Amino acid sequence: MTVQLSQEDVNFIENELAFVDKVSLIFLLYGQRNPQYALQILNVSGRMHSEETNFLVDWINYERSTTWEDELLEALTILEQNLLLLRAGFDDEELRSKYFPRTAEIALHIHPILKGLYHFCERLEDDKSMKLIKQLQQHVGTASVQHECLEIVLLHLISNDTINLGARDSGKECDVVALTAACKSVELYDESDFLKAIADHFNGSLQRVQQEQSDASSKNLPNLVEQSLDVSLAPTKEMTRSSRSTLERYEFDHKRAGIVLLINQFRFYRETNPELVDMVPSRALKDRKGTEVDKNALVQLFTDFGYEIMLEENNTHHQILQSVQHAVQRIRPTHCSLIVCLLSHGQEGIVFGSNSVPVEVKSIQHLMAHERLTGKPKLLIVQACQGSDLQSAVPIPSYEHDGLDGGERTASVFMDFLIAWSTVPGFASIRHIEKGSWFIQELCTKLRQRYKSEQIMDILTAVINDVSSKRGYGNECMVPIIQSTLSKRFFFGNPGM
Repeated sequence: MTVQLSQEDVNFIENELAFVDKVSLIFLLYGQRNPQYALQILNVSGRMHSEETNFLVDWINYERSTTWEDELLEALTILEQNLLLLRAGFDDEELRSKYFPRTAEIALHIHPILKGLYHFCERLEDDKSMKLIKQLQQHVGTASVQHECLEIVLLHLISNDTINLGARDSGKECDVVALTAACKSVELYDESDFLKAIADHFNGSLQRVQQEQSDASSKNLPNLVEQSLDVSLAPTKEMTRSSRSTLERYEFDHKRAGIVLLINQFRFYRETNPELVDMVPSRALKDRKGTEVDKNALVQLFTDFGYEIMLEENNTHHQILQSVQHAVQRIRPTHCSLIVCLLSHGQEGIVFGSNSVPVEVKSIQHLMAHERLTGKPKLLIVQACQGSDLQSAVPIPSYEHDGLDGGERTASVFMDFLIAWSTVPGFASIRHIEKGSWFIQELCTKLRQRYKSEQIMDILTAVINDVSSKRGYGNECMVPIIQSTLSKRFFFGNPGM
């Protein structure tokens, strides 16, 4: 994203916001750092409804962080201020794919519990919100807070530690028990469950990180020391070679190959959440018979290559994003690569969660494009339909189009990415209910046969050739498609072995 916010942009955005949106923005930006100061700002802003304010410029100066722009853009995207962002020169679709504003559990720069609390407030109609505020005023020590805005009431609860947001850096868990109890008292059971799910996700991620750190300290430290010594010696050896040869191949060692996240979707149901039902396809998604064969083949293949396997099955749409985020966080400096395999139903550019809610594949790319993976190859393998049409085999003419019908396709904008789709856009992907999918089975076979002598792009070319030559009982065929920004050759073994 090349557009940058100037101070004039920030002033423009602030003074175009309605007061209720300013409340939400202050809530998201200041709620973790200084909720008491946020209350002071809102007290002043509340008396200046028709006047200009400058709390955002003050916040930038107060924050003095290199990430202030990302944090502000994420907050505005969560508030769905699409028109303002467009007027400031940003692509709202690109921002949505980067920050996942409607996925309450995932936040990149905003505190995830604050994001969840904002979504919680948005779920409540005015009458339910007032019932909850009265309950909180009576039973949680906020009787002196006479306010009709739930976010302002929540800021009071955060400032007096009735609500504890938690902290990733220190491993401190969040606590929203008082708020969930108040919800139950006024029969807001769905909202209480929503809050609990947000808190459980945050606390669960902390526990996983702590467990991984514990495992690393007890098991892996000797290896890491050894590996760091090896890396430090590598440039000395390479100094005897030409500078060109050091750029030809990505580093790969089966002892520290990296992580493979395999998300295998074989059962589907229809989401009933009113906020999501519009995203569910009109026809029910069938269970994916035969995917077990693909899963087993991939697990065995990448285990043999030295990868640590993270197997996830029947993930909802937001669990898919959570799993990718978790896999990225498990990548260590000594790891060579990250591979994500998605086996699911799909349409063009999307895959479906087990709840039949779609996830954009480019959102998964954005999560994989993390700084800890800079310079490392990132492979995304997608076994899913990109449409409903079936391709039929036809004689090859003497001339062909240089492009793909149905719209222009471009490679990923991120460096060191490779995306392998089982089929071209607009068409179905063929899967045998007993033998598995054509694409995954051929991919596993070719990798086993050629990984020692050929790089991944050459192997995938052979996969495309063999898959496109297959025919179904009705003369159906399919053609995989590869998108790559790999800058070096990627081998799963040592050439010439």
